[in-house]
Amino acid sequence: MERRDYLEKEIEKMQAVLQKIFRLRVDKEEEAQEIITTELKRYFDISREYLFQMDETEFRQFIQSKNVSLIDFLGSLLYASVDLQTPLSKLDKETLHKTLIAWDTWELKTRTLDLERLEEKRAIMSALTESIL
Repeated sequence: MERRDYLEKEIEKMQAVLQKIFRLRVDKEEEAQEIITTELKRYFDISREYLFQMDETEFRQFIQSKNVSLIDFLGSLLYASVDLQTPLSKLDKETLHKTLIAWDTWELKTRTLDLERLEEKRAIMSALTESIL
């Protein structure tokens, strides 16, 4: 019971961080990026640079060892780090690709289809497709 309470509190903290990032992205992009960097270090003990240097296979191996809450949080952090309303850089495209991998892994591990997340995934795919054209 204590572990469940702890996990629920951690998930609430993660959700609060994501909400803060999305609010800050509008006016304070640098501060939002700093929070993302801090959360990657706190929960995953990894730097953004190292995360972005991982190829797809390394990234998949990295997230396989994480619990489902962390996988979902990582995907959301990555998603929050990219503004789909602006032209995508190469780094943005790689970030969005890793976002999809994280969310797909979460779905496989939980055997859940999140319909709200499905809309976000469609937006990502659309943004990636448009950037190719």
